[in-house]
Amino acid sequence: MKRIFISCVAMALLSGMALAGNITPGVRSGDIWTKKRDQMANAGFNGVRYASIDDNSIRVPRNGGLQLDGLELGETIVTWNAEGILSNMVTMLYNKGDDGAISQEEYTKLLQNTIKALNELTGVEGKPRRSSQREAGVPLKIWVWEWDGGVIRMEASYTGGSRRTTFEAEFIRLRMGASQEAVTAGGASNAANRRELRTNVKRDEESGDVWIDGVNMVDQGDKGYCVPATVARVFAYYGMDGVDQHALAQLCDSSADGGTSTAAMQTALESISRRFHIRIQSLDGRTATDSIMSLIEDYNKAARRLRRPMATPQNWIEVTRDREVLLAARGSKRAVRRWFNAMKKSIDAGIPVLWSVELGIFPEAGIPQASGGHMRMIIGYNEKSETIYYSDSWGAGHERKSMPMNQASAITRNRYILRPSR
Repeated sequence: MKRIFISCVAMALLSGMALAGNITPGVRSGDIWTKKRDQMANAGFNGVRYASIDDNSIRVPRNGGLQLDGLELGETIVTWNAEGILSNMVTMLYNKGDDGAISQEEYTKLLQNTIKALNELTGVEGKPRRSSQREAGVPLKIWVWEWDGGVIRMEASYTGGSRRTTFEAEFIRLRMGASQEAVTAGGASNAANRRELRTNVKRDEESGDVWIDGVNMVDQGDKGYCVPATVARVFAYYGMDGVDQHALAQLCDSSADGGTSTAAMQTALESISRRFHIRIQSLDGRTATDSIMSLIEDYNKAARRLRRPMATPQNWIEVTRDREVLLAARGSKRAVRRWFNAMKKSIDAGIPVLWSVELGIFPEAGIPQASGGHMRMIIGYNEKSETIYYSDSWGAGHERKSMPMNQASAITRNRYILRPSR
């Protein structure tokens, strides 16, 4: 079977434990759930590579050496609670985005080895639990281990495997914490209502800034998961953190390299919207095709005036990157006002806007993707300075950034609202 790697939290998580990289003693005893973040930081992390997600969590990449009773763990999210004490860890034993395809035999063997290892670690046998697809978004196989040291919940998912469909492994993950509450993620029944979301809107009367507070980061890592990761951020903000980027990638048929087309994502979101009490609304065309045709029409009007090459449905991706033409087509005062008004009510209501853009047209410092299609999130605006505030799913440093409205309008491909039905 393909070797599945991850990085370790090392001594930061292992203060007082036997071996660097091995969290088994702390998990078995439950001592790990008493550790404070400042204690771990003082341990120095011993050069272990990790990335801050926000003030309360870090993301540990997959190519290190964190182990749990002989299991090599994958990408790991470590979260501290409001008191600064380690709350829970979510670690991937396998996911197709990072690890590629594996056979049904390899997938089954990994499950069996994990169950055996966790039975020995905890001293109890894992109990299968039923799952609600309405809560998780995808069918899950669940096992739970509960003992004096804490709780481990394993969630596994695959698609196909019948005579008519090809088997595809999706993911196997562990949720670990001190209690059932710590390892239980929110589903559709936990979704916030629209009245609650309004309380997250913050305003600075002096500067004119308006922004949505409380949208947690989801780091897509090196995967082409910008769409699933961005949607997962919205779902988590609504209280549905059990529907993560891996489940959404499965629903949307995302690939690690190619990502997800916005057309495919729109189709997938429409098919699951009722399940999650979420309604999808496009702000720039009822379908992805509508938005593309609208862009071509606007672009060609300006291209004619400026005597530039015209765009067609066949070449629009390459042609519609002319900065001057785009600003003439969609950066005028009138066009920007229309673009802004389409989403202002949503921001004011505490509802983030999914924003499909074309990168590389205007310079953006410090981003890992130089050009091409990308999904990000608009979370605020300033009408005085004609600026929008947005966020990318690339971890720390990308939580809240700004861009002039005329540039933001120019690079827009489509925008979507995921509106709670309650």
